[in-house]
Amino acid sequence: MSKLIGIVLASLLLCLSASAQTETKNEVGLSLGAGLVPQRTTAAGQPINFGASIAFSADYARLIRNGKTSLFAEFPFVAEPSNSVQSANLQSIVSLATIFVVPSLKVKFASGGGISPWLSGGFGYGIREGSEFFGNGQRNASRYQSTGAAQFGAGGDVRTPIKILFPISLSGEVRDYYSVSNPTFSTAVQGGGQHNVVVSGGMVLSF
Repeated sequence: MSKLIGIVLASLLLCLSASAQTETKNEVGLSLGAGLVPQRTTAAGQPINFGASIAFSADYARLIRNGKTSLFAEFPFVAEPSNSVQSANLQSIVSLATIFVVPSLKVKFASGGGISPWLSGGFGYGIREGSEFFGNGQRNASRYQSTGAAQFGAGGDVRTPIKILFPISLSGEVRDYYSVSNPTFSTAVQGGGQHNVVVSGGMVLSF
């Protein structure tokens, strides 16, 4: 997982360098927050609870249409390395790590103003890693799982007078990454798909 995070961040830096040379309109966001997973229930009615994980987020956005209401193509990335899992069912996993990369469209309102709220949505890809062992001590033979994912988010950017090579804004956001399939719990669960809600704040570089 650490290698993938490094690749994504390196790609963002390359985009930053190339875009600075051609003077195109781009944004790179870096933020830190919490990843939350709503309670799930096994087919037998036993609850499965998830602890919050730290969430590392990065986002590259390119302007498609400028104006007071602007349209961006963006590529949000998030890594949640440590959601704990608690359940009375000992056949369940005890931890869950998740990475999402979801190409999206972002609509920003009041572009160029002091505060610019935005909405985002798209479809992409996720990778999940369950615990090596289940709660009963048995080895998990299906730790890694890929899934299709949808992303819906909202947030806002606040302009600041800070400029270090490029203007820097502060940002806050909430994104819901929805997996179209369930993680491998090793026990049947009610419902299909899973929500990973990420609440975070950070900075945005505009160039």
